Amino acid sequence: MNSLLIGELSPEQPSFEPTKNKELTDEFRELRATVERMGLMKANHVFFLLYLLHILLLDGAAWLTLWVFGTSFLPFLLCAVLLSAVQAQAGWLQHDFGHLSVFSTSKWN
Repeated sequence: MNSLLIGELSPEQPSFEPTKNKELTDEFRELRATVERMGLMKANHVFFLLYLLHILLLDGAAWLTLWVFGTSFLPFLLCAVLLSAVQAQAGWLQHDFGHLSVFSTSKWN
């Protein structure tokens, strides 16, 4: 995977960018340290729990719509819209889990 490495991952690694601006790199490191000190990189677990609950609620609403109103055209269309939204939201939630945005370990994610 070295061919995919662009820039530095840590200060002790060599640079693969000959035109790298050291001042800019130092400024970004300082900015990241400030952001981490402020706690802006910590996940809010309540947010992700509510996010999951809203996905489950929309999924239940879609199936309940079909159960109560049957499979005629309008309930089917409403169910399709709700399930499309559910799948999109679930995809973004999985994306967050994949980037370790929710928990700090791969096992938990």
